[in-house]
Amino acid sequence: MLLTMKEKNKTEAIQLVMDGTIEVNEAGRVLNRSMRQIYRMLKRLREIGLKGLRHGNKGKKSPRKIKRSIREKIVTLVKGKLANINDTHLMEILLREEKIKIGRETLRTLLREENIPPKLKRRPVKHRSRRERKEAFGMMLQMDGSPHDWLEGRGPRLTLIGAKDDATSFVWARFEDTETTWGYMELMREIALSEGLPMSLYSDRHMIFHSPKEPTIVEQINNLRSRTQFGRAMEELGITLIKAWSAPAKGRIENQWKTFQDRLVVELRLAGVKTKEEANLFLKKFLEEYNHRFIVTPKNQQAVFRQPPTASKLDRILCLKEKRTVAKDHTISFEGLVLQIPPSKTYYHSIARQKVWVLQLKDGSVEIVYKEQAVARFNPEVINRLVDKNKNDKSQLKKVA
Repeated sequence: MLLTMKEKNKTEAIQLVMDGTIEVNEAGRVLNRSMRQIYRMLKRLREIGLKGLRHGNKGKKSPRKIKRSIREKIVTLVKGKLANINDTHLMEILLREEKIKIGRETLRTLLREENIPPKLKRRPVKHRSRRERKEAFGMMLQMDGSPHDWLEGRGPRLTLIGAKDDATSFVWARFEDTETTWGYMELMREIALSEGLPMSLYSDRHMIFHSPKEPTIVEQINNLRSRTQFGRAMEELGITLIKAWSAPAKGRIENQWKTFQDRLVVELRLAGVKTKEEANLFLKKFLEEYNHRFIVTPKNQQAVFRQPPTASKLDRILCLKEKRTVAKDHTISFEGLVLQIPPSKTYYHSIARQKVWVLQLKDGSVEIVYKEQAVARFNPEVINRLVDKNKNDKSQLKKVA
């Protein structure tokens, strides 16, 4: 019988005890065993010889060993419809979809034995200092967008825009064609009506959030700065916009996109999602389960979201809104369009050279407001025709299908 080095050491120590060369307690110290175990070994050696020193399970198959049929099924799935999925996510999908229960390390060993490499290679970790989470839910949301082939060629290339609470890791998100002011406005509307108004937003230097324009002399004198439409809306809502100067600075949401590009892409594939509308419907259910599973308990249990205005008032803030001076012919210029103000029953006199507010609302319509009274309204169809005629690529005006 061939013995391993460990078994040889055990045999030699027990034989020395039998010869009286060493005491039982000394053999116990050498083998790191109790005296009772040494006496059991002596008994087995006398009764059945060297075989008695081998573990009883030596040479037997583990009762928890994966059946060959299950192993082959897993390999077939991983080389087929479940290809390119990380090990932990694959373990969850196998249990949920195929009712195959397998540990992550067992699965990892199986895949590596079959020469199936991991989805991602680990990179050396760079040294970074830890930034503590904010203390309460709603104190700061990290906001960003992730353009990616989310549908893997089954549909259009989409951008996932989202916000992540810094204290709890709660995520809000929606699919859009591209990053736009309107996309982020709609996301903020959803957050405001479901939770309230956060204290601050932490974003990158994208021109949707922060204007690259240098302030004019007049603005400098009055301590003003150029604002984007989104920045103006956040100021009206009392939400502070904080600028991140690097991607690692807003690492929580950057890492969130990596997780979603790994997991969400697979779930969209398994669900057969092919359109933006289907993707957004699926995303709602996905985020419910994801947030329930991965939410973090904050230091302060009291949320600090503030009460938002009514939905109608919110819509008149989360919109395109600019101040204009009425021309002599009662027209105003807005996002490249020239809009005619008709005679008003409220104001029989001329409002030429007066200041008015021009708003495009979420339904696509445009209103001109003078002294808190609407003096003109253009429905979405009219705005669509004017936008098509104008052909201004830089216009932020929403076209409604």
